[in-house]
Amino acid sequence: MCRLAVLLVIPLALSAQPTFAVGQPNRPAPPPSPPQDLCIIEGQVFDASTGQPLRKASISMNGVHSYGATSDAAGKFSVSGIEPGQYRLNATHTGFLNAQYNARRPDGPGTPLELARGQKMSGVEFRLTPHGVIAGRMLDEDGDPLQNVQIMLLRMTYARGRKQLQQYNGGNSNDLGEYRISGIQPGKYYLCAIHRGPLGTFMVDGNYSVDGAPPAQQEDYAPTYYPGVTDIAAAVPVDMKPGQQLQGINLKLTKIHTVRVKGTVINTTAPPAVPEQLPGRGNIRINVNVQLEPRNPLNPNGMAQGASVRPDGTFEFPSIAPGSYNLIAMTNNGNLRHAAMLPIDVGNANVEGLTLTINPGVTVSGHIRVDGESTDPIPSFQVRLNSWTPGIAFNPPQPAKTDAANNFSFDDVNPEHFEVNVAPLPGTLYLKSIRAGNADVLTNGLDLTGGGGASLEVVIGVNAPQITGTVQNPTTQQPAIAVTVVLIPQEKERREVSLFYRTSNTDMSGNFTITRVNPGEYKVYAWDEVEFGAWFDPDFLKPVESKGAAVSVREGSPASVQLTMIPAGAGN
Repeated sequence: MCRLAVLLVIPLALSAQPTFAVGQPNRPAPPPSPPQDLCIIEGQVFDASTGQPLRKASISMNGVHSYGATSDAAGKFSVSGIEPGQYRLNATHTGFLNAQYNARRPDGPGTPLELARGQKMSGVEFRLTPHGVIAGRMLDEDGDPLQNVQIMLLRMTYARGRKQLQQYNGGNSNDLGEYRISGIQPGKYYLCAIHRGPLGTFMVDGNYSVDGAPPAQQEDYAPTYYPGVTDIAAAVPVDMKPGQQLQGINLKLTKIHTVRVKGTVINTTAPPAVPEQLPGRGNIRINVNVQLEPRNPLNPNGMAQGASVRPDGTFEFPSIAPGSYNLIAMTNNGNLRHAAMLPIDVGNANVEGLTLTINPGVTVSGHIRVDGESTDPIPSFQVRLNSWTPGIAFNPPQPAKTDAANNFSFDDVNPEHFEVNVAPLPGTLYLKSIRAGNADVLTNGLDLTGGGGASLEVVIGVNAPQITGTVQNPTTQQPAIAVTVVLIPQEKERREVSLFYRTSNTDMSGNFTITRVNPGEYKVYAWDEVEFGAWFDPDFLKPVESKGAAVSVREGSPASVQLTMIPAGAGN
């Protein structure tokens, strides 16, 4: 989940004192307004759980200038001497979750304020939610404390319609096995514990085998999920209420049988210049690392185990739990990087004789054509290649800039599946199409896994349509403020491509605008509360399918829709 950031806060000792404006860096401040045109904002901060006023809450205003104030013993604050214009208001307090003005939840978007000349605005309220706390102990199989256990607080997110756990917060156990995680927003979380050694590796109790002798039996502390299981599918989420403090959330880690995974990396790419060749180096580069990532799509980042590749190209993972993994070998040579991936299944016996071959990169070149005349200036474009598959840990190549003729080229690109993005796209410019021969790259991505490079033809449209509308609260029959509006493509081939989705938030009048929409068929939804990305999941959408408004979008033709807000909990 995204956290609300306060760009600049100027705390004041007393709310009655005047505040001072600070111009944004690298942006010339407009001439000051006459005193009669300056504005005032007054309000109060409360504890959302008790309704009591909050003292010493910090209020920040960010816009053309930045201002700040601190609430007094009655929770009241006043900001004076404000230049007219648009601002975003934020409130923070130790022990509470940050909030934007008009946000419907602690992590939700707020609405900007538009202050007219000489306006005095009163009645601005913030109700801050106390943050949650989870605390407990990490214990071994005998009930003794375990130190240096990494505890990860995980939250379910969505990536292209697929659920995936993502680390939200975390900590480490001390010498008493104790841990404490604070600053937790309301919601459902999974607790995961990983016992790591002093060098950041998983702890191992086994011994290396002696030549001619059978390998010794190995055991290792397996990653453990609350309430004490090693399979994420059997884990039970912890449902955190606003301000809840859960004590005694203990986990007992037990050891399981582990095995060794051994193999060789063959790097056929050109070796970097070195002072002298190492004996037996051959085709093997020494700057190669390997890692094992669990293949379960729910597993979050941070669950991978790494190992170095020796000068002769061999590698070994001494203690791996049974399961399904992706074995990844990757070079590390400045901005150039090449990789290879091999899916493997680990059982109760050692896995040996694995081979990964890292092949040379390919060339991707292309040309960008602007389709039509535009009143907006045509920028110098930059092209990016990002991984098409969520969760794969390859580092993308450096962006390529276009030349004076809008040509671009990537050299030595690792042969994998990419999403192609172009930026910046100011004004009404939009990414209209990308093709590689007969292949639709915009919809299907750039697939280089078969070897060979690609020549791309990128077309930028100049008259992107926009969608405007209003959202009504069905309970109050009033405009719905600060709700999330989502544009969802209806063409099957576009449903898993994030480029065709758009999001917006309603303002203080319940209005919204969605810009740079690709022409096509869509439905528009408005949610009171929704986890970001949940709309990628077809199962989430099924119960509310009829709540969306259908809209057909054509280039140069703006569209307008009227929506009814979907109440919190619908679709879950």
